[in-house]
Amino acid sequence: MVLDWELPGMSGFEVLYWIRRHLGREPAVLFVTSRLLEVDIVQALDAGADDYVVKPFRAKELGARVGALLRRTRRSIKVESAIAVGPYVFDVTQRSVFLHGESILLTEKEFDVAAYFFANLGRVVSKRLLAKLAWGRELDSTSRTIDTHIYRLRRKLTLHPDNGVRLTTVYTHGYRLDEVAAGSAEAQAPASAEPEDAVAEKDRSEQGAQSDLR
Repeated sequence: MVLDWELPGMSGFEVLYWIRRHLGREPAVLFVTSRLLEVDIVQALDAGADDYVVKPFRAKELGARVGALLRRTRRSIKVESAIAVGPYVFDVTQRSVFLHGESILLTEKEFDVAAYFFANLGRVVSKRLLAKLAWGRELDSTSRTIDTHIYRLRRKLTLHPDNGVRLTTVYTHGYRLDEVAAGSAEAQAPASAEPEDAVAEKDRSEQGAQSDLR
């Protein structure tokens, strides 16, 4: 799929987020942009684009890039209909998740965020990207909605080294989910997460806004 970043009435980012949220990783996406700044290109690639071409482009170059992208896609044609990490299994098609064979009930937004973490192990995921992924927009920088959301995911999915995973807060950047071996030094290291009591207190104070998380 070739996607122009400057579309009438909406941005290429909005279209890309919709594609990745509803169609998963299967469609390869090459975006066409007139933006030359590294930060813009990195942001697009982090959001799920597979490659890019800068305007003005030559038709042969565009054709060659599309062909190369299709070849890469065919070689690794691994449609992520299921994501399995240790005792966790995500069925992307049915939008269900299991831990040790037991079904865990998540809201739609919780599933989107959790599935993204498990599909991107070891990568730092920014709060900005999480907001776009779950809400389709950026949230106010002072909002604690993301922190509350992550707190709930930690508890619902028991994201703990005992289950082979560790969700770490990366200061000023976001969060990172890692796969760890139980009993290893990495598993024993502190998660650098905000104290749960503080987030829990915030969670209780935001019960009135709970519907926003569904």
